[in-house]
Amino acid sequence: MWRLIPQGKELRYWVGLAAIIGIVLITFVLSVLKASGESSLSIQIARQPSCLDPARMYSYEEKLLDGALYDGLLKYNAEKRCFEGELAERWTADKSGRTYTFVLRKGIRFHDGSRVTARDVKYSWERVLNPKISSYGYLLQNVVGAQEKLGGSCREVKGIEAVDAETLRVTLKETDWTFPAVVSSPALAVVNQRVAEKMGLRYGHRGTRVVGTGPFRLAKWDKGTILMRRNRFFTRLRPSLSTLRFHVISDPRGTRRLFEAGKLDILAGVSSQFTLSDSEGSSGGYTVFRKPVLGIYFLGFNLRQGPFSDNVELRRGIDQAIDKQRIKEQLLGEGGKTLAGFLPPELLSPGQEAEVKAQFSKEAALKSLDKAGFPYGLRLPPLIYAYNDSPGHEMAARLIQEQLGQVGIDVNLKKIPWHRYQTEIRAGNVHFFRLGWEADYPEAGNLLCNIFSGRQNVGNNYTGYSNAAFDQLLQQARSEPDPARRAEIYHRANQMIGADLPVIPLFQRVATFYLREKIKGFDVDLLGRVDFSRIRKAPRE
Repeated sequence: MWRLIPQGKELRYWVGLAAIIGIVLITFVLSVLKASGESSLSIQIARQPSCLDPARMYSYEEKLLDGALYDGLLKYNAEKRCFEGELAERWTADKSGRTYTFVLRKGIRFHDGSRVTARDVKYSWERVLNPKISSYGYLLQNVVGAQEKLGGSCREVKGIEAVDAETLRVTLKETDWTFPAVVSSPALAVVNQRVAEKMGLRYGHRGTRVVGTGPFRLAKWDKGTILMRRNRFFTRLRPSLSTLRFHVISDPRGTRRLFEAGKLDILAGVSSQFTLSDSEGSSGGYTVFRKPVLGIYFLGFNLRQGPFSDNVELRRGIDQAIDKQRIKEQLLGEGGKTLAGFLPPELLSPGQEAEVKAQFSKEAALKSLDKAGFPYGLRLPPLIYAYNDSPGHEMAARLIQEQLGQVGIDVNLKKIPWHRYQTEIRAGNVHFFRLGWEADYPEAGNLLCNIFSGRQNVGNNYTGYSNAAFDQLLQQARSEPDPARRAEIYHRANQMIGADLPVIPLFQRVATFYLREKIKGFDVDLLGRVDFSRIRKAPRE
């Protein structure tokens, strides 16, 4: 039946109704398209983080999550081997290498939309100098007024000045051309002053607000799940992912089952011995991503007293008697890489690694022991080797005990709970011990200064190593503006450690991740952190 076209008011009514319906339909279609373009990433971690505060992130899980929540002023570009701006648009240093000026990018905002200012940076760094909050205060020990802040004799650090809303000026006590590397440390990431002050010492713990500038913001933190949503104020590179879901799963069988069923996209908390079944019932394929990072494992000698204090040949004999490759394979498998010298190759120039390589050889070990005055271990009293209570450390200790026994050295093992471990080592109650170090920023001085320097008051020189020539090399490195010349100075310092042998380098940690094949853009930096803003999930075929 033909219907007459309405006239007058009726016509306007139907036209208006059609327009409303059209708008609703368009809005619905756009929302569907937007939702279909968004994706969520599910990541497994093995342990619950205790705190999401950059000033006190210590565990692997905390560092991984903090990388999604926070930014620092600078970051390291491993491909170009240089430092680039992150929150800082540019920075300059004066001719003395003692005054650095950082200018923030315009328009940077926190997760809550508030503006980031130089006052927030100053406050964040001064929090790191509060011993009640952080143990990373050593990073800023060269800043004028930092020691007074650490000692509690002042509220503000004179050498950290917010010149205006976008400019931060830092004054150092001594010349340091490596300071940009220090600034890139994740521990110096920026927090919102207003929020952190309100939370006080509780900031970063579960149940408190966590506000940074990273590509994702904390939305929910339950016992077994941590949910992050895309930061809508993040302007540098808009993440393609809408949400990150971190699932705390320590059971390998449960992890394997969920991953093979397609419920997890990335496994970030599995051991190097972890395997998948590759069964026909598994959901899709996967890849294994491995990359060496700046985490090292080594043995330290007690150089404050005998028998190692004045006998480098004895130390060399023990070095030559230890089969590092075998220990690495049995302990870590592909999750580790044996070290040629103390510094990982990522911190050396091409060609420098081979010059410091030490070989495992029982014959060479016996010759060194003979030179040391202990042929076949004769007249050498039983040595006490200490390790903290962990299954992995105990396995390494027993392998070392076995290998040294093959050249006549008797070793007694001493397992010490972690809360007493450092105290026992400093007290000199053991002859040698296991140590590890995860770099706080990607620069050779971070490892060399904090483990061996007699000048640096940082409390990590457990061996008691003291060498004025070595300390002078480190001072020269900080005073050298040319990166190539600085690298050569570090190389000489690394050779000196190889000759003096205050420690025996064993292996370097290799970060291991399992990824669904649809995950693209995944990478890990030298500190083991992931840039989640660059990850994307390929569309389903």
